[in-house]
Amino acid sequence: MSIVLSPGTVCVAKGRLIEIDGADSLTHVCARDMATGEMVRVAVTHIEAAPTRPVALDLGAIPELEWKRSVALAKELDSLAKTEHCTGHDLEQVARRYGIGKRQLQRIRAKYINNPRTTTLARIPAGPPVGLNRLDPRVDALIRHAIAKHYMRREKPPKEYVVLRAQAMARRLGLATPSRKAVLIRLNREIGRATDLAREGGIAARRMWQARPGGLFASRPLDLVQIDHTPADVMILSDDRLTVRGRPWVTVAIDVATRCVVGMYIAMHAPSAVSVSLCIEHLALPKPDTSNEEGIWPMYGKPKTILVDNGKDFRSMALTRGCEEHQIELRWRPVRTPEYGGHIERLIGTLMKIAHLLPGTTFSNIKERGSYDSEGKARLTLSEFQSWMAQKVCRFYHQRKHRALGMPPIIAWERAFTDSAGNYVSPPLIAKPLEFRIDFLPFEIRRVRRTGIELNSSRYWHEDLSSMLRSDTPVRVKYDPRDPSAVWVRRDDGLLITVPLIGGRATGTSCVLHRLDAATQARLDAETDRGLELTDSIEEGAQVSTLRARGRARPKKTKEASDQGHPEPLSTIHHAPYKKPPSAKIEEWT
Repeated sequence: MSIVLSPGTVCVAKGRLIEIDGADSLTHVCARDMATGEMVRVAVTHIEAAPTRPVALDLGAIPELEWKRSVALAKELDSLAKTEHCTGHDLEQVARRYGIGKRQLQRIRAKYINNPRTTTLARIPAGPPVGLNRLDPRVDALIRHAIAKHYMRREKPPKEYVVLRAQAMARRLGLATPSRKAVLIRLNREIGRATDLAREGGIAARRMWQARPGGLFASRPLDLVQIDHTPADVMILSDDRLTVRGRPWVTVAIDVATRCVVGMYIAMHAPSAVSVSLCIEHLALPKPDTSNEEGIWPMYGKPKTILVDNGKDFRSMALTRGCEEHQIELRWRPVRTPEYGGHIERLIGTLMKIAHLLPGTTFSNIKERGSYDSEGKARLTLSEFQSWMAQKVCRFYHQRKHRALGMPPIIAWERAFTDSAGNYVSPPLIAKPLEFRIDFLPFEIRRVRRTGIELNSSRYWHEDLSSMLRSDTPVRVKYDPRDPSAVWVRRDDGLLITVPLIGGRATGTSCVLHRLDAATQARLDAETDRGLELTDSIEEGAQVSTLRARGRARPKKTKEASDQGHPEPLSTIHHAPYKKPPSAKIEEWT
């Protein structure tokens, strides 16, 4: 759901109810405080929807078949909304396709118009969720193995052959024989592009699944956004500036229509679904940079289509369902079609050329770097590099004339959101920023215990979780890798709970790893080795003394013990001076 910042719209800013009067700039609006009647100037980053009480569902809790049905129905309802004259015959045709009555479709349609989210259309039956896996995990793994081995073949075996194979394997291994229905359910879930590629071959599969529109064009901002990753060509220091952490990864989003950088996420960890999700968050929501420097990065808004690479980090459930929940079309770039990635690739090349100006740059290749000491000349920490890159994007790249546009990207963006009278028309604002963020965040499955929720060696608790203590059902815990101070859990009644941190690793002041130099590590290892020798001698001396006191013969020496000689007396052990080993060579014990 979006907020259209048009005159008369009622919303909330900093906890106060306001009525929009009009746009003042790309980043601010004029509004009337409904409590005092005064006119105020409000930054769009502070605007949220007026509070309501919708019951939202957890995206991951909806079964796959029901989710696909809801996505298809949402597209049908969107097309009906665009029709000038929607007749009863049109509604009957849609209702017949989905096996429901006309009046039921009208109620569903009214509910969807009020809250245009895909989860509004999802049917969640009472009792156990549809698709709940009740099979023995070993039998479930066996069925998946049978599908991979006996179905995904060029010989194209029928489904019944996979059923027979799975049942025969279960009997041979002494496991419970799966039913025909259980095998077919799992087989139907696997059918898709991968199975067509294995059974039909590459050419036929591409013909069935690969679109060939012939290029990328976008007439309006946010119609099409491309996202990709790259390692930055510069070395980064730790916060204490004592060690070199390596090259950071940059996830960047470009708006094809205006060539503006609409989103960016920079971190030291390798690209993942988390990187993509946080980049989308930076893309869609007003940039926090505008609160420090007004108007420096005015690009924001929910994109219609996002085009990404084919990497596994772009195919996570959190990313896919987050896009479907907010009616964002997620498309994957066809393989071996460079024309689909030209915009983002050129942008990355431009940004990396800018990064070559930094001390500690690695340049584009080893030949270009030559004898330049990238690690020795590194000077920037991660936070400094993030600020530096934001300034270069906003005050260099956006301000320079783009060859394909004939104007700077910032001018193309401003003109796209300026009407014929010269007034700014701000893009629709995400109504509930927190829920938008959470829909794209990664999650872990955890149980609610009396000690709280444990995640990443930290504990979280909130009183609103008390009703879930006696439940054996695990919950999805959403978390933000950048901020461990809280996690989010959605209860069965739809209430979203922000669960604060109460203890564990995240409460520490620093998580920086301090590496030891070789000489210090060798000294510590030598002390450990000496301690092992002395404790072994004490144990052997105690064994001999005990046997003598009890009148027993001294045990026979093993060859290892005879090589070491007699144990030293205790007085010698306690007072013998310790000599530092001549070298720091550490032997590996096996």
